[in-house]
Order: sequence, then C-alpha cells, then structure tokens
Amino acid sequence: MTMMSKRRSLFFAILFFLLTTSAFAGTSQTITGEIVETYCWAVVNVGGPPHASCGIECAKRGIPIAIVDAKTRKAYVLLPGRDKATLPPKLIEAMGRRVTIRGEVFSRGGLQFITVQSWE
Repeated sequence: MTMMSKRRSLFFAILFFLLTTSAFAGTSQTITGEIVETYCWAVVNVGGPPHASCGIECAKRGIPIAIVDAKTRKAYVLLPGRDKATLPPKLIEAMGRRVTIRGEVFSRGGLQFITVQSWE
C-alpha cells in the first residue's frame, strides 16, 4: 500500500465516522498540547517542531490535524467551531507547537474530537 493510499484510507475512515455517527451534545473543555498532523503522528510516529513544515503541507492537502493532550496523551481531531467553516490558518501554522484550545469535546466511533471555539 502506497503512502498516498494510506493517507486516503485514514482520511476516509475519519470522514466515515463523522458522517455515520449520531450527534450528542459535547462537553466544553480546554485542552493544552501539541498540534499534530494525524497521518505522520499515527503511522510514522513523528511530530514536534522538526516535523512542522511537513505537517503543515499535509494539513493544507486535507490530512486532518489533532491536538495531543499534554496530560493524558489522548489525541483529539480538530473540527472547526461551526459547520461549513475551516480551521484557522494560524492554528495550522502552529503545527508541532504547544497550544491551548477551548471547545466542545465529542466522542464517536472510538475517536475523540474537539471543536475549535478559541485557541492561544
């Protein structure tokens, strides 16, 4: 399986879970941790500042990004704060750095998500 087909598979798996699960009210939370690009973080086990430029490029191509909680090491896929919106470009540029995100946390199909209401 090529790297591109693995990326597509990961993207479609996440998209499938988003589209096929029912919606329940999320809980408002603040999470502090590293912003990661999900493909390389999950498959190749890389992240941090040395991977930032690669992660930004992949995120701009559609690979989902997440925040890895500094305390629990759980990853939360980032979702825009409202429907039909995009993630803030400056947040994508924070790849590999530690940030704090405030938003609603949802759990579906074994995955964790957080909407980005605000961040710093």
